[in-house]
Amino acid sequence: MSSHATAHVPLMIVQNLSKHFPIRRGLLKRTVGYVRAVDDVSFTILSGETLALVGESGCGKTTTGRCIIRLIEPTDGQITYRDDDGNIIPLRQLKGQQLKDFRRQAQIIFQDPYSSLDPRMSVANIVGEPLAIHQTESGSALSDRVVQLLKSVGLQGDHLRRYPHSFSGGQRQRIGIARSLALKPRLIVCDEPVSALDVSIQAQVINLLEDLQAEHGLAYLFISHDLGVVYQISDRVAVMYVGRIVELAKTEDVFKHPLHPYTEALLSALPVPDPRKHSSRIVLEGEVANPANPPAGCPFHPRCRYAKDICKHEAPPLRSVEPEHFVSCHFAEELHLRGR
Repeated sequence: MSSHATAHVPLMIVQNLSKHFPIRRGLLKRTVGYVRAVDDVSFTILSGETLALVGESGCGKTTTGRCIIRLIEPTDGQITYRDDDGNIIPLRQLKGQQLKDFRRQAQIIFQDPYSSLDPRMSVANIVGEPLAIHQTESGSALSDRVVQLLKSVGLQGDHLRRYPHSFSGGQRQRIGIARSLALKPRLIVCDEPVSALDVSIQAQVINLLEDLQAEHGLAYLFISHDLGVVYQISDRVAVMYVGRIVELAKTEDVFKHPLHPYTEALLSALPVPDPRKHSSRIVLEGEVANPANPPAGCPFHPRCRYAKDICKHEAPPLRSVEPEHFVSCHFAEELHLRGR
């Protein structure tokens, strides 16, 4: 488990973030409803820390990551960012040059190393493109910087003239990481950066991300559904279910002492490394709630084995139950849930 966060200074504060995608039907494409991909989410990312965002596919993790760096526009909520000079910047109000300046501070590593690199561009152009767009380097200085970036992620300078098709998945992801580092950002959204890679390559990329974080003081929003990877790399964990955060705490607390039944079910699916120990997995019944038509009350109640009447009618707020441990459950204090 990571322990990178040394300076406990908020780098980004996200408050009541929502992203609703319209559902359009008919010849005139009238809006008949909305998919609540992200629904009233709040969290803070500290300087130099790794905050992991976990949950099943479709829970809103990637949409959250793209909203906070303005790759897609949020429907509602506030996002504030602390710049190099300590100024608090309201991100949703940024336009033009101000937004372009922010792009130097926050970058993203995409999930798929095959589709995130332009097959018509050489590695030199892919990694050097951010530097050219922001006009931070040019000429031989730009070439030298690209070589330095490639070496920092374990690639060689002679890879410069090659194209993405000639690299393995792990090497492509390293190129993507080099590109994200080009402008010396302070925050990187890692959108499932190892899920498309072989297990042995996953470990190499995770170690690389940890080394780069220690060297450059980076903060990561690490989006993943792999709890084993999350335990290794993260300082804190936010668990999402149907567009909402249901639990948020330090990694050790989430894994050893979960307070939400959904977190307990996720942890029970982790493989046990000892073949003599029996893994008793909690199998959730029913389907994941539809974000276009979420159930009333607690969105998890149709699948929760601890649900009571209040859960069907009243949505529990995300509240602090223990120091730095937030949970959205009416009965968090009463339940004794199983960790790992």
